[in-house]
Amino acid sequence: MSTAMKVTPLKDVKPFKSGWKVHVKVLHSWKQYNPMHGDTLEMVLSDEAGCKIHASCKRTYMESKGRLLPVGAWRHIQNFTLSPSTGMYRATDHPFKMSIIQNTAITRSPLTNEDMFLSLVDFQTVLGGSLKTCFLIDVIGQVVDLGDLEEDLSHF
Repeated sequence: MSTAMKVTPLKDVKPFKSGWKVHVKVLHSWKQYNPMHGDTLEMVLSDEAGCKIHASCKRTYMESKGRLLPVGAWRHIQNFTLSPSTGMYRATDHPFKMSIIQNTAITRSPLTNEDMFLSLVDFQTVLGGSLKTCFLIDVIGQVVDLGDLEEDLSHF
């Protein structure tokens, strides 16, 4: 009998248990300071289907767990908690946010997939104002003019 846990797609993880195992690529990471919760390592992870989730690692686990999650790396992550994703600005549209905990296991994956998993939105949609403003989006543009920065001081 095999004891290997089945990998679950990110779209199917739910907060009723912590024993999930996912296969993800670290797309972005940044350190954040919150006066109430202290330093955290924040990440955007994507599975092979392109489903993204916001993940957070408290300072307590940054050295032991965070160092195993460099940007661009594919990892298997097992045993983590999920909570509702809320806030004025959200890194992904996933309904839950992943938290790396003490018994989270992070292992290397042999997968080499260089996809960037961007969620591009065209400029007309952005300018049209129909997007939900609480979700961060990816935009690629082209520089059409370059000059000195002009400051508008009329509002002072």
